[in-house]
Amino acid sequence: MISSKPLQAILIGLVVISASSAADNSYITHCAQCHGTDGAGSDEIGAPNLTLLSEPYIERQLHAFKTGWRSGDNRYTQSMVAAIVTLDAPVLAKATTAVSLLPDKNVAAPAARLGDKARGKTLYTAYCGACHGTTALGNDALGAPNLVGLSGDYLVRQYLNFAEGRRGTHADDRYGQQMARLAKALKDPKLIDDVTAYVVSLAE
Repeated sequence: MISSKPLQAILIGLVVISASSAADNSYITHCAQCHGTDGAGSDEIGAPNLTLLSEPYIERQLHAFKTGWRSGDNRYTQSMVAAIVTLDAPVLAKATTAVSLLPDKNVAAPAARLGDKARGKTLYTAYCGACHGTTALGNDALGAPNLVGLSGDYLVRQYLNFAEGRRGTHADDRYGQQMARLAKALKDPKLIDDVTAYVVSLAE
């Protein structure tokens, strides 16, 4: 009598391959046009590198876009909302899974602004390191995303979104609110550029 175990193993393998393919297709269909087939993003259209962001963080941001936590007064948010507004939870989950399987890309784009990296390191340690970690790799327990591999333009834009009240204002967005409060401590554009230059240098 032929054992059923080899057959079960084959069936399990086929299910895993099918699930992986479905995840890949969800990403390619709904995300790759902006974020690229490799997930590294595009500074030209404001799409960040996704490959080093954690699944919990990506899931939370997708929820934020879907439910209106992120301010819709800019073309970046409008574009993202338009891309996912009709997608249901299973499709978004598959796309998120696909992102987690993409090879890491350390540098999405060079720093868009010049800054003093040495001073930026000091400022980063004082204002950012407690949440994002000494090497800027983030801390999911604190809701702080990895910053390494994100472009200078993207980092500055998101920091200003928090500091100027365009992000982190929704009552349910507790991690966003936390960042919005802390961002107000560092407002000088030159100093923000310094921190950005330092963070971008960590991926070099």
